Amino acid sequence: MSSLPRPRIAAAFLAAILATIPAAAQGTAAAGPAASVELSALAGGWKASLDYDPLTGTGRILRGADLVRFKVGLALYSLGTGEALRAPAVMDAGTGLYMPEPAAAAIGEWFSRRDAERASRFSVAAILIDPGHGGKDPGAIGEHGAGAARLRIAEKDVVLSIALDLKARLSALWPEKAILITRTGDTYPSLDERVEMGNEVELAPNEAIIYVSIHANASFNKGASGYEVWYLNPDYRRTVVDAEAVPGVDAGVLPILNAMLEEEYTTESVFLATAILEGLGTALGPASASRGVRPEEWFVVRNARMPSVLVEVGFVTNQEEARLLADPGHLRKLGEGIYNGIVAFVDHFERRKAAPSP
Repeated sequence: MSSLPRPRIAAAFLAAILATIPAAAQGTAAAGPAASVELSALAGGWKASLDYDPLTGTGRILRGADLVRFKVGLALYSLGTGEALRAPAVMDAGTGLYMPEPAAAAIGEWFSRRDAERASRFSVAAILIDPGHGGKDPGAIGEHGAGAARLRIAEKDVVLSIALDLKARLSALWPEKAILITRTGDTYPSLDERVEMGNEVELAPNEAIIYVSIHANASFNKGASGYEVWYLNPDYRRTVVDAEAVPGVDAGVLPILNAMLEEEYTTESVFLATAILEGLGTALGPASASRGVRPEEWFVVRNARMPSVLVEVGFVTNQEEARLLADPGHLRKLGEGIYNGIVAFVDHFERRKAAPSP
């Protein structure tokens, strides 16, 4: 009986699969008998989980977000990046699964490449939230009305409520990032302590931290209202490169490096400020007016060696706005707006600065 020709679409599919196989791995399927390693021990060494269905003879090795699928007796492995790896097949010895060493080496190399790719990407690894004032320092005070309608509102309480809500939102979204806060109760960290908390965070070469300080406003003009976001005036000169952190760099080069990093921080701070302003606008709608993005030399933004902004959420000295700032629902909207702005910034930062895949 003559054999039927293989359908062309299947041949094209096979060709496409084989085209993804690294050249070094091709031909290993026919390498003959080789020493093997017990698969569960291999998975443990890779810090991966192993699942196997003996009925279908298929299994998977999952290491974080990296997935390898295999079938006993089939010299082809499916890698989670859409690649196929041709290598000696997993064997079922009855007492356990065994993977030939060439296949184990190739998969181990793939895991290493995935680790290197992740390490090469820029990421915002930490976010420091700073609710202003606290403890002995109430910040701005708003007092309005009389009798049963009397309202006394302190800036330190308003901003702490927003900051705690913001921290909870960010921690839920990014459990892998360090979401830090300068205070969680009615305490008073000094301005220096707040800034140093951010400056002392240890980061890998491709990691960044951002600083978001939250405040409420006050004015002799009782009609002043609205929210605004501040960043450091680009004309203000500061030292952001620590000479001890770059040993061996010529002293004449340090000012150039410092100027370049200053400019980068300013650009990113403006982008962060704008993203937060837009987030607040969407969350608050007509309830509060935008006063825009503004440059200023606040202590925390001029001493933080990172992209940093200061958010003013409204005026406690404006009676209508003070009553909004005393409303838990309005505070949650403020937290939502700042949260959405930070998320937009981080998403943009990590996409824009992503290194090309190897």
